[in-house]
Amino acid sequence: MKKSPATEVNGFSLADPAGLIEAVAGWSEALHGNTSLEDAFACLARGLGAEAGVIVRTCPGRPFPQIVALHDEKAGDGHSRALRGSFAANLFGGYLQSARPATLWLASQHADESDAAADVGLHVWQSSRRMREMAVLTLNADPSFHDHIELHFRSRLNDQTVQLMNTILPSVARIWARRQVGLVTAQVAEKKRKAEVRASLDGAAPILGIENPAGLSRAEFRVTMLLSRGLSVKGVASELGLSEATVRSHLRNIYAKTGTGSLAQLVFRLLDRAADGGKPARRWA
Repeated sequence: MKKSPATEVNGFSLADPAGLIEAVAGWSEALHGNTSLEDAFACLARGLGAEAGVIVRTCPGRPFPQIVALHDEKAGDGHSRALRGSFAANLFGGYLQSARPATLWLASQHADESDAAADVGLHVWQSSRRMREMAVLTLNADPSFHDHIELHFRSRLNDQTVQLMNTILPSVARIWARRQVGLVTAQVAEKKRKAEVRASLDGAAPILGIENPAGLSRAEFRVTMLLSRGLSVKGVASELGLSEATVRSHLRNIYAKTGTGSLAQLVFRLLDRAADGGKPARRWA
């Protein structure tokens, strides 16, 4: 039987229809608890031509998104900065919670609507990996939580790829809605357990951990907390009623105490901890 030709997109081979059907079938099996969700998600991401991606859950009132599953073709190669977490919540803010199921958003199309400082983590990571696009595929719109997929590509998506995503996304979202009860909670708990084991082995405590390992002052802790939630320097100053000069003075102390050299490095450190299931420590009144 003659095999359907594949179309080269973004450095990956865009799967033929039969291959995508197989990927969606694997997605269904995983969401019913029959196979690995990580493996099924990797297959789906590859089929759509993405080099990396995450399944993410965000909840109102929680500062950090929860990583349900993660795939990165370059993870562990020793040369690339691995994908660690989610960027959509910082980029789209509150709009993300209002996205309807089975909708597709492209970061490049919303760049003018976002706070340039809010997506510094995405910009730095994309630059380090030579990525040019992030696609956000909404899976559900429950009032108590929001689930979505983030996919990263080396090139801007052409019309064929966007059309393909819009074609399969309703099926992907529908299968997600019918997933096995408790599957996501169990997946998140398992990732958190593994992250705690890794942290105990490498001794790297989160900056905003209960132990306050960097020895931040109360004011420095507040500044760091707000930065971890996606606020810009201007936003932090407004939230705390401080001048931007005062916030930058705090930042210099924070850089020295955390071993970071810039806002971008600090944000990356915070994002790495959030991706590993880290959560902010006590609220400092």
